[in-house]
Amino acid sequence: LQKINQKFITNKEGFDTLQKIVLHEVNAGVAQVRNSATEALLWLKRGLKFLKGFLTEVKNGEKNIQTAL
Repeated sequence: LQKINQKFITNKEGFDTLQKIVLHEVNAGVAQVRNSATEALLWLKRGLKFLKGFLTEVKNGEKNIQTAL
């Protein structure tokens, strides 16, 4: 979130949505650069998807944390 916020701070009016940040980085050719806001957003999405899967397993009754992970 910090990387995304840092990008937002550089142009609060121009980067008022995540889509605008990503499009800017894609057009500038830096979306796939290490530590870009786009890369940070991708990892955030992956982490949230993993957490959702884990919590779904726990909700469905899985008692073993390692199995749920």
